[in-house]
Amino acid sequence: MNSGLYSALSGSLAAVRRLDVISNNLANANTAGFKGDRLQFQSVLAGTMNPALAADGSGDAPVYSGEKFFTDYAAGPVRQTGNTLDLALDGDGFFVVNTPQGRAYTRAGNFRRDASGKLVTSDGYEVQGRGAITINGGRVEIDGKGGVSVDGVPVGTLEVVDFPKPYALEKIGNGLFVPAGTQSAPQPVTTATVRQGFLEESNVNVVAEMARMIETSRYFDSCQKVVRTYDDLAAKAANDLGKL
Repeated sequence: MNSGLYSALSGSLAAVRRLDVISNNLANANTAGFKGDRLQFQSVLAGTMNPALAADGSGDAPVYSGEKFFTDYAAGPVRQTGNTLDLALDGDGFFVVNTPQGRAYTRAGNFRRDASGKLVTSDGYEVQGRGAITINGGRVEIDGKGGVSVDGVPVGTLEVVDFPKPYALEKIGNGLFVPAGTQSAPQPVTTATVRQGFLEESNVNVVAEMARMIETSRYFDSCQKVVRTYDDLAAKAANDLGKL
């Protein structure tokens, strides 16, 4: 395949994947605790990744679009809601929840109380604490260290943990993360502060994402024009050669 055509097709595929990531970010711009994803790409000589492609020394190795996918774990803006069971973390760390697949971790603190009085996520997963946390009463107070009191009686402490950086976490949906294969075990956090009546919003910057979408769409259009140009050249060459 012509190296120029290879580059254009590779760029088109990378642009489509980046548009998918941007679209998902925009769809979750109002999701509590959501962490935006990034997909960056740059032109890379295939010969640098696979020397066999340039073994003949011609130096005409095709160019493709190298990709780098990562999640932005920066904290989102914190909004005061006044809801007693809305919690936000001021500092690094994650709340721990129990899912059918095991323990998971989240920054989304839009919790609620289920029928049995347990503190659960918006999807019904139990929020983990040091000691069983059952909220049966009127006045619920949660201090900066995660201690939960109901009508002045302590009922447990929220479990807040963090991982060594850089994070190696995997998204499993609904604002939840699980450790990837290379991630070290979580450790208790003592520096983060729990804020009751506040909620951490998505860290997606809608204006910046829209700008990235426009930039990527234009890049995709440019790649498509190159593909069409090569296609026209190939068709013209075939027709002209056929007349000789």
